[in-house]
Amino acid sequence: MPKPSNPTAHRPSQRLAQRPRQERAIRTRRKLIEALERLLRTAEFEMVSVQDIAREAGVAVGSVYSHFKDKNAFLEALLVFWREQVEAHLDLAETQDTGAALAAMGSLRAALFEAVKSVHQQTRENGHILRAVYTYTRLNPDMGDADWQALVVRSFKPIGGLFTAFAEEITVTHPDLAARMLGFFFNTIFIRSALMPQDTLLEAAQLDDDTLIREATEMVYAYLTRPRN
Repeated sequence: MPKPSNPTAHRPSQRLAQRPRQERAIRTRRKLIEALERLLRTAEFEMVSVQDIAREAGVAVGSVYSHFKDKNAFLEALLVFWREQVEAHLDLAETQDTGAALAAMGSLRAALFEAVKSVHQQTRENGHILRAVYTYTRLNPDMGDADWQALVVRSFKPIGGLFTAFAEEITVTHPDLAARMLGFFFNTIFIRSALMPQDTLLEAAQLDDDTLIREATEMVYAYLTRPRN
């Protein structure tokens, strides 16, 4: 007796038909994440509703739940979205000759000033995402952070260009440790202001952005060039 054929075994047209639906689903999910990212520039995550996100993305509220089970599910997706941006930035930085670019600035102090200003600007521009990511990590304290630690380590590497470009001026005896200290310093001082845009501590200390950048530059310069025994 002939073996009955499988009615779904040879349906290339069906598989082809699924691709546009999958691509539409990916685009819609991306639109929703990008809509939330825009909304977070002017409102905290707790104040944004699913209806707000749907309206900003231009999709029906009901379709949101086919991509995210609830509003909190957006946080994990936003974390992945931001990680992709960070990885892309680091990928680009690792293709460039950081030491040569820093040396072209003429002096260690000038290079540090530009580096500090750049870090400050980037954290301010991404403050809305950093605050949302911070919310996610508080809600998920057991989240696997090995990938993030690897990104942090990568982010320290461009700092090493300083020690190549200004070897005669820098006096630290352990450049790798110094690079990690600078990375920690930059992340600590500037991420605080990004997480707390209405920071009463900065106001009490009367530190505006220009003063903070200038004085942070001088602190780092002194650390790198102080006399060593």
